[in-house]
Amino acid sequence: MKILMLLPCNKFAREGSYFKGSYWRLADSWRRKMNLDIQLGAIDCIPVFYKNENNAIVLENEMDRVKGYDVYPKYDPNKVDMIAKGVYNGLLLVSQHFEKIVILLNVKLYIEATQRAIEMLPHEIRNKIEFDYIHGLPGKFRRKIISKIIELTKK
Repeated sequence: MKILMLLPCNKFAREGSYFKGSYWRLADSWRRKMNLDIQLGAIDCIPVFYKNENNAIVLENEMDRVKGYDVYPKYDPNKVDMIAKGVYNGLLLVSQHFEKIVILLNVKLYIEATQRAIEMLPHEIRNKIEFDYIHGLPGKFRRKIISKIIELTKK
């Protein structure tokens, strides 16, 4: 089964490697440890707000799309719809290549935008998606990433 796990972007977009961020390093080490063949990706506002792309999903092999930018996704209710459209379009694209999409977020702007995007998706795509979020609480979010990867190995 082809699985995609989407995490929040991080400041290392600037260097073109989300893998330098702690959540990405954690997910990468656990997918290797569990010998789980999943691809990682990020929900990122940079393509939408700074590159005029209508796709807020950046796969691990596409990080050059955000290289050179360091933007924190500060919550602004006026930006939610724009990011939601980018997440929606990104999910439409990636859903063609993955049988399961796991989205784990802890950034309010991305959480709200992703909720809106998922509501707009056709049922056949929605059925592929597992969406979970934790507001803040880095330790709890780290545990959620680990437990989700372990859970995916059992399916």
